[in-house]
Amino acid sequence: MKILGIYGGQDANGLTASLVKEVLAGVAAPATTEFVDLNQYQIHPDKPETTNPTLDKLEAKLKAADVWVLGTPTYFGTVAGQFKQLLDCMRHRMTRMTHKGDTLPGQFKDKHYVSVTSCFATGLDNTFTHQTDATLVAIDKAMTAAGVHKITELVLPHTWGMASLPLAKVNQAHQLGEKLGTFKKKDDETVKRYFLLFGMIAVMALATMGIQLLLPGIATNFWWRYVSFVVIFFVLLACLLHYATFMRHKRR
Repeated sequence: MKILGIYGGQDANGLTASLVKEVLAGVAAPATTEFVDLNQYQIHPDKPETTNPTLDKLEAKLKAADVWVLGTPTYFGTVAGQFKQLLDCMRHRMTRMTHKGDTLPGQFKDKHYVSVTSCFATGLDNTFTHQTDATLVAIDKAMTAAGVHKITELVLPHTWGMASLPLAKVNQAHQLGEKLGTFKKKDDETVKRYFLLFGMIAVMALATMGIQLLLPGIATNFWWRYVSFVVIFFVLLACLLHYATFMRHKRR
């Protein structure tokens, strides 16, 4: 088992990079770790009939690792430029395109990753203003396209004026590292997703029928029951999808 930490941001000794390093520090033998500072690489996109040693080297590191710990601070509400450059330039190596332009997973399919980010906002502020959501979504979109599975995410809020990592966050990073060192690879979660989908539909249908009972006159007319069911079910589904897309992100 190899855990690869990749940091993309301005300061390789800063808080976000330190948090990534603390996750790696929690990984116990026989698992191995490596930390990559993207500032040490001149990352440029591939060009036809031209070698790209930098991307070749990074590609080899990504391929050799079982789990990626992807760290980037949140700048202006999204990923740092160094990290975005990696995602953009590695796109054709992480995914493959069909003749119709569809994006499909490439050579890294079924690997796993952890997202790590930070922001100036407090945990409470980040909960309501969603400062780190765009960063985490950007990482998720790229990894999903590449067929890489998410394990979890780690967020460090309230970094304004912070000189060192809080002990509680260090312990949390170490605990995560311990789990990564013994993480069991999951290649296919299709069956699990179908079970979750069935459970969500069952719960929403039950909730919809319960709400209908509270509405006077609904039970006596078929079309009123149908229309109210569709509307209520849609609202519940929209709320659930919003939660699954944004609210599930950790912000503290």
